[in-house]
Amino acid sequence: MICRKLSLGIFLSTLVLTIFSQNHFQLAYSQQLTSITDSSNSPKNEISNALLEQFKEIVFNQSSSKSSNNVAMSNSSIPIVVGIVTTNGTQISGFGNISSLNNLKADGNTVFDIASIAKPFVTIILADMVKQGLVSLDDPIEKYLSTNNITVPSYKGHKITLQDLATHTSGLPDFPTGWIRNHSYSTHQVYDFISNTTLSNEPGTKANYSDIGMGLLGHILSLRTGLSFDQLVKDRILDVLAMDSTAMRMNESGISVPDDIKSRFAKGHIAGKEVNLEFIPETIQSAGAMYSTTNDLLKYLSANMGLIETKINDAMHETHLIRHSFGQSSNYKSLKDYIGLGWTVTTDFGKEVISHTGSIDGYTSIIGFNPREQIGLVILCGCDHSDFSPQEMIDLAIPFLLHYNNQKSEIHCD
Repeated sequence: MICRKLSLGIFLSTLVLTIFSQNHFQLAYSQQLTSITDSSNSPKNEISNALLEQFKEIVFNQSSSKSSNNVAMSNSSIPIVVGIVTTNGTQISGFGNISSLNNLKADGNTVFDIASIAKPFVTIILADMVKQGLVSLDDPIEKYLSTNNITVPSYKGHKITLQDLATHTSGLPDFPTGWIRNHSYSTHQVYDFISNTTLSNEPGTKANYSDIGMGLLGHILSLRTGLSFDQLVKDRILDVLAMDSTAMRMNESGISVPDDIKSRFAKGHIAGKEVNLEFIPETIQSAGAMYSTTNDLLKYLSANMGLIETKINDAMHETHLIRHSFGQSSNYKSLKDYIGLGWTVTTDFGKEVISHTGSIDGYTSIIGFNPREQIGLVILCGCDHSDFSPQEMIDLAIPFLLHYNNQKSEIHCD
C-alpha cells in the first residue's frame, strides 16, 4: 500500500513540476491530489480515485456555500463517477447512490444524462455520411429542408452550410429569442423559431456555441437518411462500439427510457434536491438528449484515440481536426481553444486535448482525451452547473489530460 501511495505521489508531483509556473490554483490542485491517503474505491484505481476526490471537493465545497441548506448539500449522496482509459486499460471510481430510493452505488454501469456530450456523436455521423458521399460539408442546409415549411436565414446572401452547423459558426444563437427550456415544441414550431431568427454574423466566420444549430444538424441528417436520429446514432456508432447503455431519451411524445436503464439511471440534483430529466423537443434532441455510462464512454474515447480499430475511426479522426478559433475555455492564459467538428480542441501549441462538456438540469459532465499520450477521461455527475463552478471542472480535467505523461504514470515497486 505504501508503494501505491508513493507511485501516485511521484506521478502527481511530476504533473506539478510541469505546470507549476502557471498559477497558484494548479499548485493547490496538485497538493490536494497528493494529500489523498484513503479511498473507498480500489487502490488499483489510483488516478481515478485521486481525480474523484478532487472533483468531490469542487462540487461539495461550492454547492454547500451556494445552498441555503448547507447541511443537506454537504451530506447529500450526489452520484459521481470518474473513468480513465489508457494503453494500460481502464480505471473507474464512483461515489454516491443512484437515488434516495435506490441505494445501488454509482459505478461504471450507472446511467447519467450526458447532455451536450451528444454533439460530437452528431458530427461523427456527419463525417461518416460525407465519407460515404451522402452529403457534403459545404452543402447549404436549405438543400435538405422543405422551403414550404421553413425559411432558412442567411447573412447578406451567405447561406448556412452543414459545416457551419457542425462548427458552431452558423450565426445562429444558442437558442432563438422566446425559446423556453424544458418545453414541448413541434417540428413546425421549431421551424418557425428558426425562420424568425436573424443571424449574428456571416456563416463560417465566427464560432458561437449554438444548441439549436447542432440540434438542427442532427435533424437534417435524420431527414437525409430517412431514419429517426436515435436509430441513426444507434446504427452508425452505438452498435459499432457495443455501447449498449447509451441512447437518445426523447421520442415524439416525450421522454422515453427503457426499464432496464431506469433501474441504473442516477438522479440529477439541483440545490441538493432530486430533479426530473429535462424535456428537449425531439426535432433538436441531438443537441443534448442522450444518456450513457462511464463504461460506454470509455469505449467511445478508446475508439476516438485509435486504441481500438473500427469502421468509423476515419470519421472520428475527421471531427478532431481544427477548423476555427474558439476563444478560451480554460483559465490558463497559455492555452488556446479551437473548434473541430463538434469537439473543442485545447492546445498549448505542443500538445492538445480534445474534449466536450455537458450541462442540463441536474447533470454536469466532461469527456476528453490527449491523443499523443493516449489517455481519456470521463467525469459524470448528478449535479447542476448552478451549484458549483463548471469552470473548475474544466480546469481540473484539461490540465490533467494536457500534462499527463504516459511514460511516468506507472512506477513499479519490487
